[in-house]
Amino acid sequence: MNFHCLSIQYIFFALILAHGITFLAFDCFAQTEGLEVERKSTIDFFDELDDKSFYQQKRIYGMKNELNDYSEKLHSLKERFDRIFYGISSNENYVSPFDTNAQPQRPVRKKIEPSSFYSPQPPTSPVDYPENNSSFEDLTFEEPIEFTPAENQLAFNVDSPGEFTQNNQIVSTFDPQSSLSGGYYLIISPGVAFPYKKHTTAKSYRKYDPGFSVNLAGGMESNNFRVGIGGIYKRHTFHHSARLQSPPKMLTGDSETFAGFLDLGYRIPLSSSLGLNLGAGVGYYLSKIEDKSDFSSRKDHDIFWSLSAGMLWNYNELLALSFNYRYLHEQEIPAHLFELGLKLAL
Repeated sequence: MNFHCLSIQYIFFALILAHGITFLAFDCFAQTEGLEVERKSTIDFFDELDDKSFYQQKRIYGMKNELNDYSEKLHSLKERFDRIFYGISSNENYVSPFDTNAQPQRPVRKKIEPSSFYSPQPPTSPVDYPENNSSFEDLTFEEPIEFTPAENQLAFNVDSPGEFTQNNQIVSTFDPQSSLSGGYYLIISPGVAFPYKKHTTAKSYRKYDPGFSVNLAGGMESNNFRVGIGGIYKRHTFHHSARLQSPPKMLTGDSETFAGFLDLGYRIPLSSSLGLNLGAGVGYYLSKIEDKSDFSSRKDHDIFWSLSAGMLWNYNELLALSFNYRYLHEQEIPAHLFELGLKLAL
């Protein structure tokens, strides 16, 4: 009895185990079939060729929109970079590389008319070609056709940055010939002044050492002409040979000149970024000279004028560097000035 019960239990356990193995195998097979369905391409679900074509056109249309967005962002990034580091602007000349106004349309299948049937063409007789007896030297070859690449449709051209061309394509937003050609200007020009005049009187002998000067001018500029107002400061010390005649005493003071003038100038372009700078100034000056026996100062004032010439180099649309020679005329210390200037367009 016990043997039969044990056998029944073993048989029941074997049936349960076989049922579980069968269920697991069926589940694994179903999951494998599901993976194959998931891996199946989306395009395979379309039966008609027109449906597949329309689906691909929609995908291409979406990619064009994404490329337009990326191009616009890249253009904005470049424009902000130019404004921050170069102070220039592209004047909103952005053009999208792809035209997305026309959306893809589902193709319309043409109906075949019942009256249209295929009619086979009658066979044609074979054509007899003449025998070619020409040699290899008699053959002619055509010149290869050069392939012209399509127009660059990016937001900007990066082939040659910093250059400007006028062949209907914007290579750079900076045109050196048009820089500093209009608007307002400000010039700051420190320099070195070399006096050349000596004064010998019954009271003193006055000679001066080279000194320094600072010129500041600003105004309006148009078509390479400039008109404005300016001011200049110049300082010299007495040479070691300068002295008073009575009582005999060395002069150890200095001379300071303050002047205001009308600033006039004209720029002659020599190249895209280099030009000849000519200028003139007319105004009034005041000098303080310490040449008295008690080392106090006296004042001298009169008409002031100057002439200048030099080179001007445009770094960009807002900034230019200059090197000028200036002759500065006054009664006490007329001098030759060599100035290194900075010009700003406002």
